[in-house]
Amino acid sequence: MFRHFTRTYATYKRFNNTTKSVNYYNLLHSRKTLYVGGGLIGFYIYNLHEAPYTHRRRFIWVPFWLGEKIGDYTYKQIMYQYGSQILPHSNPLYSKVSNVMNKLLQVSLNSEETHQKQFLKNLNWEINIINNDSLPPNAFILPNGKIFIFSSILRICQNDDGLATVLSHELSHQLAQHSNEQLSSQPIYMALSTILYTLTGVSWFNDLLINGVLTMPASREMESEADHIGCEILARACFDPKQSIYFWQRMNQAEKRLGGEANARLEWFSSHPATSRRIADIESWMPKLEQIKADSNCHSFYQFDEFHRNFFKRT
Repeated sequence: MFRHFTRTYATYKRFNNTTKSVNYYNLLHSRKTLYVGGGLIGFYIYNLHEAPYTHRRRFIWVPFWLGEKIGDYTYKQIMYQYGSQILPHSNPLYSKVSNVMNKLLQVSLNSEETHQKQFLKNLNWEINIINNDSLPPNAFILPNGKIFIFSSILRICQNDDGLATVLSHELSHQLAQHSNEQLSSQPIYMALSTILYTLTGVSWFNDLLINGVLTMPASREMESEADHIGCEILARACFDPKQSIYFWQRMNQAEKRLGGEANARLEWFSSHPATSRRIADIESWMPKLEQIKADSNCHSFYQFDEFHRNFFKRT
C-alpha cells in the first residue's frame, strides 16, 4: 500500500537555479479548469450510446467513417502480410463461407433500420480465406466490411452451424460498434496513464494497472456481448444454436493442444473470457435461443427468399 502524503504544490528547478512553485490546488480550482472539466463531462455524457440487445451504456465518439478509414489501413497491412495465401473466389470454401455470411447479414441488417445499419449495408463486403493451417485459429471482420478467416478455424467449425457461430460473433462486434468503442476509450486510457506516471514515475506498473482494471475487463465484456448478439443472430438465421456449444467445446480442445490451458486460468490478464465461461453463458441463453429459432419460420419458403440477397456480388 502506498502512503499518502498531503502536499498542495510541487517545486522544480530551472537551469538558472531559480525555483518556481506550481500550486496545484489553485490550478484545479481555477475557472478555466472548471470550464474544461465541465466541457469534457458534457462531451462524455452526450456521446453515451446504448448497445443493441444488451442495452449497455458505453462511450463512443469515433464516427463510422473514421472507423472505416482505420479498417482500410489495417486491410492493406493484412493483405501485404497474407495476400499471397488467400484462396481464390473459385475455391468451394469461398462459396460455403459466403452462403453462411449472406444469411447472417440479411437477418441482422434488415431489422429496425438505423443509420449504422444503412452504413453497414453500403460497405463493400469482401471475404478473404487465408490458407495456412499452421496459424492459430482465428477470424475477424474489419470496420470496412473486409472479412478474414484463417483456414485453421474451418476444421474446428466442421459444419455451417459452427461457421455461423464464428461469423455471427465477428459480425456482432461491428453491429455493436466495438471497434469504435475501443478507439473512443484510447484517449482516456492515455490520459490516465500520464496522470499515474506523474504520481508514481513507473510506467510498467501503470500499464499493468490500467490493463487489469479497465482495458481487459472492457474487452472481455465486449466479447461476451458479441457472443450473446451472435447467438441470437444465428438463431434468427435458422442455424442450430446448440452447435455453438459444440463449436466452443472443440475450440477448448484446440486451445489445450496449443498450450492455452494455463492461460485460461488467468482470465484477469486476458482480453477474452475463458472458453468454459463462454460455454456456460450460451447454455444459459439456450431456452431463449431455441424460442427465437422457432419464431423465425425456418421451414417456410418465404424464409428461403429472404436469404437470397448477395452482399458479395461486388467481389
